[in-house]
Amino acid sequence: MRTILLVDDEAHILQGLSQHVGWSKLKLKIAGTAMDGRQAFERYKELKPDLVMTDVYMPGMNGVELAQALRQENPSLPIIILSGFDEFENARQAMRWGVSHFLLKPASVSEIESVLDEILQELEHTEQKRRLDEHYKREIDRMLPYLREKFFYELLTTRYLAHEINEERLDYLELPSPRRTAAVSLRITRPAFLTRLEERDWQLLRFGADNMIRELVEDELKLSSFRGGVLDYSDNLFVLLLLSPHSEEEELYRFCERLGRMATERIRTLLKIEALAGIGSVKSGLHELIDSYLESRKALDTAEYQGSCQVYPYRESARLDTTFDSYAPLLKQWNEALAGKLAEQAKAQWAQIHERLGGEASGSLADVQTICVGVFSSLMMVWHDDHPQQPPPLTMSRFLQEIQQRYALKDLIGWMHELVSEWLQISQQELSGRRGNRLVESVKQHVEQYYGEDISFAAIAKELYVHPKYLSQLFKRVTGQNFVQYLNQYRIQKAISYLQSGQHMVYEVGEMVGYKNAAYFSQVFKMVTGKSPSDFFRA
Repeated sequence: MRTILLVDDEAHILQGLSQHVGWSKLKLKIAGTAMDGRQAFERYKELKPDLVMTDVYMPGMNGVELAQALRQENPSLPIIILSGFDEFENARQAMRWGVSHFLLKPASVSEIESVLDEILQELEHTEQKRRLDEHYKREIDRMLPYLREKFFYELLTTRYLAHEINEERLDYLELPSPRRTAAVSLRITRPAFLTRLEERDWQLLRFGADNMIRELVEDELKLSSFRGGVLDYSDNLFVLLLLSPHSEEEELYRFCERLGRMATERIRTLLKIEALAGIGSVKSGLHELIDSYLESRKALDTAEYQGSCQVYPYRESARLDTTFDSYAPLLKQWNEALAGKLAEQAKAQWAQIHERLGGEASGSLADVQTICVGVFSSLMMVWHDDHPQQPPPLTMSRFLQEIQQRYALKDLIGWMHELVSEWLQISQQELSGRRGNRLVESVKQHVEQYYGEDISFAAIAKELYVHPKYLSQLFKRVTGQNFVQYLNQYRIQKAISYLQSGQHMVYEVGEMVGYKNAAYFSQVFKMVTGKSPSDFFRA
């Protein structure tokens, strides 16, 4: 129960308050009483009650002076002033000391209880807020790492301008506003002998790698002036983010390189799995961290293609930019032909790339390997879109193994030409062969069976275990129509039969063939036949 100190220089008033106010109902207990201000102040320091009710005019120290003294002792203490009518103006002076509750003598018991109840509710609300604040302060240390990771993830996926990064947010996350930033992408690979592991076993390896990387980064940061963190970015990718308060680029770069080498070596030694790292360039400010990250991913891809490098800086991979730039138009046209299922155009584009590669007599093997990997990646992407349930003619891991075994430029280009030519032939057979016709017939059968219901083309593709984009292109190639045109024509032909029977109203026929909206049914009907449904209606 909360406690109250009653102060009045008239004993009968103190007695009346003690006897007639429903203290137990209010869950309030009288801690003590006093008959002047000085005594009341001493009793307060002794008893520490939760609130004080005092008269204004008292000998020694009046109620206003008492309120002033109490407020200095406890700024949040609730104080109730009990005053006579002619004392009310003086009592208002107490408002200067935070007194907001006044009772005019003679106050009824109900008035007193009402004010006390209001104060007690305010105290309870304040206490709840205090508990919440304490809970929040306890939780903040636990939440900060999560909030920092969320912020880092935003920096890698959203391009901010420098002024858009809020300094208050950085202070809240206990992060400095860095002069330099850099990113290191670290990929753990799942070798062929590990593919037979249960997913749980692979996740345990990932968990072990995650712990090793975080422990390493935490230990190294403690020994340096840098700040940073680790993001578990995807199934096999971790990103190390480093922040420096200094302007020297080389010092931060060397730190990133050392972390990359230590992390890959530790994972390889202790977990017996391969790890590769790509190091982005050092940038200025958090708003440029995304650029360092993208560079680190590019460097990581280069490290994977090189095979012999476990840690690869963007500085080295940038050397290959001129090669990519010179091939960019050809590769763009190649990608467009593959995506559009333009078999002959794809063959023509590959012929140009192949001819160009054959002329790279003075080019490095690594440069040509990089171009070949880009070509093969496009083949893989289109294959997975068109045939999500079928294994490709050659997996990416096998391709990378094969390409590393081609040490002569001429041998590499010849092998790549055979691979691409065979792949394009298989893809064309899949697109226009018997399987394609079977898929189209399955779509038609679905329409015949469910034309009166809502039909989802994506759902049909899912049932047939093919990608919707692939099925759509196949359907149009075989039938000469897209799916919506075919569905509308089939429904309208059925509608004509129902209308000519004379047994149904026009709106009923529309619902029977899958059009819930009569006006839309009429629009489609006229678009397909050139006439309105009523022209076919037989009364």
